[in-house]
Amino acid sequence: MESFQLAVAQGADLVEVDLQLSRDGFLVAFHDWDLQRMAGTAGVVEELTREELRRIPLTWHPTGGSRPAQIAGLKEVLERLPAEIPLNLELKRRWADPQVLVAALGSALADRSQVLVSSFDWALLAEVRRQLPHQPLAPLAKRGPRELLRTAAELDAFSVHCHRRLGRRRLIRAAKKSGRPTLVYTVNEVKEARKLLRRGTAGLFTDFPGRLRHGLEESS
Repeated sequence: MESFQLAVAQGADLVEVDLQLSRDGFLVAFHDWDLQRMAGTAGVVEELTREELRRIPLTWHPTGGSRPAQIAGLKEVLERLPAEIPLNLELKRRWADPQVLVAALGSALADRSQVLVSSFDWALLAEVRRQLPHQPLAPLAKRGPRELLRTAAELDAFSVHCHRRLGRRRLIRAAKKSGRPTLVYTVNEVKEARKLLRRGTAGLFTDFPGRLRHGLEESS
């Protein structure tokens, strides 16, 4: 939560939240598949309950505070971030039941607008489209621009999201021609950000929204 709130304070236009399903069916905000890097302990997110995950203190703190950070649930994220802040929810799944995951997502988002759902798991996005037909979607890709564009069309996606090395003019133009903006990850350097924006990229995912925004404003 500290990271998300810091992003808002630094002027981020949108907050990305990685989501995984706990063993007892709750969506939790966590990037890694396991807890080793962030908590220094063994354990896989999908194999632990929401309560077990909540009790695990994170050894890495995003803002350098002394209070141990905790793994937040999606419900907590939605309650504590302002409703006017758009969210990009990236769904991650290894073994979780896709139907259960999407049902949990639909329940959590019942009263929330301005939410975009993305994933590298395109089959999971297809299940989102099946259960939540009006939910804006965005397929994610590290490679394969043609496959990315084809999948975006099949899913009737709102946008396409790709790795910065895939953010070429041809892809950006093709996506724009189909009515879809292109968002690129993860861009932390001002020089690269300027180059991608000149190509027509609609948005950039970054680890440092305040620093990147300041650098772009200085160089404009």
